[in-house]
Formats: sequence, structure tokens, C-alpha cells
Amino acid sequence: MIRRIVVISTLLVLLLAGAGCLSNPWDGDTATLDEKSAPVSAGSGFFSENARYPVPTIVPTYAPGYTGDTATDQKVIRTGSVNLEVGNVTTTLDPLKGIAIAHGGYLGSMSVNTQYGDRLYAVLTMRVPAREFDSTLTEIKMLGTLKSESLSADDVTEEYVDLQARRTALANQLAQYNRIMEQAENVSEILDVQVQIERVQVELDRIDGRLKYLDNRVDYATITVTLEEPEPVGGGEGFSIVTVINESIAGFLAVTAGLIILLISIIPLIILGIIAYGSYRWWKGRKGERQKVPEEKKREGGPPGQ
Repeated sequence: MIRRIVVISTLLVLLLAGAGCLSNPWDGDTATLDEKSAPVSAGSGFFSENARYPVPTIVPTYAPGYTGDTATDQKVIRTGSVNLEVGNVTTTLDPLKGIAIAHGGYLGSMSVNTQYGDRLYAVLTMRVPAREFDSTLTEIKMLGTLKSESLSADDVTEEYVDLQARRTALANQLAQYNRIMEQAENVSEILDVQVQIERVQVELDRIDGRLKYLDNRVDYATITVTLEEPEPVGGGEGFSIVTVINESIAGFLAVTAGLIILLISIIPLIILGIIAYGSYRWWKGRKGERQKVPEEKKREGGPPGQ
């Protein structure tokens, strides 16, 4: 009887041990597993591994609508340049301004100068909405004779999307730094967080400025118009005795000025030439005197043997 009880007890112990081995080995270590799988942030200074507040984890977030493919709207900067020959530059300026205003644009800059023969020459820069670019060019070319034309389109979509993505990531980072600032407990922690906030804010302002610039260049195309009057037949308005006299006097004064400049330029050479010639004559005179002395002595002494 006792032997049966011992055998049954031994079997029960073995069964309980087997059931324990088949149970979930992670039941008692859930917290440890979570701690092992949690990411570890590392940094320097206030945001170190043992710091009270960890470094914000930044996950890049792309701009709304960006899917990484060609579905994103293209950002294209369009510019054009037109050179026109018109009968009168002055009377053409007002129609050009009217064209810019009619298409929802404005005149950026304008300069008017005088060329040879009292012909006017003007350069205007206008900004018009990108959607009105082609129609504006068509109307401008109707104001005169087209001499030259150039068009360009600069695609800045990649730069624009990249700037938007960087701005979104920095905005998220700034929000996390602000939350950390609210939890800071001493001056040292506040100063450390403030440095990071200022750094992120400066970068955000720089990106915002670039995005605004690109938006303006994309939304408004730039057109540069050059106006020039035709050269009159014969190169002038006709014969004029006053003009001939004035041009003759101007030519005489120009030749006189050139001769004076030439004379002043060669004066040093003339002086050097005079000095060299005088030195040569002096040296030649001394040489002649040295040759005369032996001949005079020979004549005074007579022939040898007398």
C-alpha cells in the first residue's frame, strides 16, 4: 500500500513539472521585454542618456499631398525676354503698362536711355501671374517688330518638396522642445532647452523665407521687354553746317590733344637722347685730344738721329 502511494506521488510531481515547462516562458517578464524592445535615445549635455528629459525623437513628415511620385503639383519658374523695335519708345510705354495691369500683373522696373542719333532705348521688367504668361507675351509682341525672344522654365519642385518636409520635421521638433520646456525644473535645464528652441526657430525662419521666395517666383512669371527705335536712313536727320563745324572743331581738338599727349610722352626720351649725344661728343673730344699730344711731341723733337 505504501509503495503504491509513493509511486502515485512521484507521478503527480512529474506531471506538475511537465506542465510548468510547457507554460509561457515570458509570463513573468513582460515589463522586462518592453524595456528591452524600447528604443534608447542618446545625446550630449542636458539631453544625455541619464538626463531627466530625453532627446526628442524626430520622424520626418512630408508635406500634405506628397507621396513620393509625380502626383505632386509641379513648381515651375517661368521667365521670358523680348526685344522689340518700335516707332516711338515713349508712346509704347503706356500700352505695356496697360498689358501688365490687364493681366493682373505689375511693372517691376523701367529704364529709358538715349542711343546714338537721339534714339530712345528702354528696358522694362514686368511680373504677371504664371497662368497669364503666354497670353501676355502674345500681346506684347503685337506692339512692334520682334527682333529676338527667349523663354525659360526652371523646375524647382524637388527643392520645394524637400523644404516642406524639412520644415514639417523642424516644426515637430520645436513642439517637443516646448513641451520639454514646460517640464524643466531649474535654470540650467531651461537654458539648455532654450538654446535648442532658438536653433530650430532660426532654421524654420530661413526655410520659410526660401519657400515664400519660391512661391512668389512660381506664382508670378517675369518678362523683360527691350524697346528700341529704328535707325534713321542715312544715319541722321540730314546735312547741317552747324553740325559739320562742331564736328570739325571737335576733331581738331581731339588731334591737338593727341599730339600734346604724344609730346609729353616722348619728352623723357628726348632728354635721354640729348644726354647720350652730349656724352658721346665729350668722349670723342677727349679721345681726339689724347691722340694729338703724341703727334705734337714728334713734330717738336724732329726725326731721330739729328
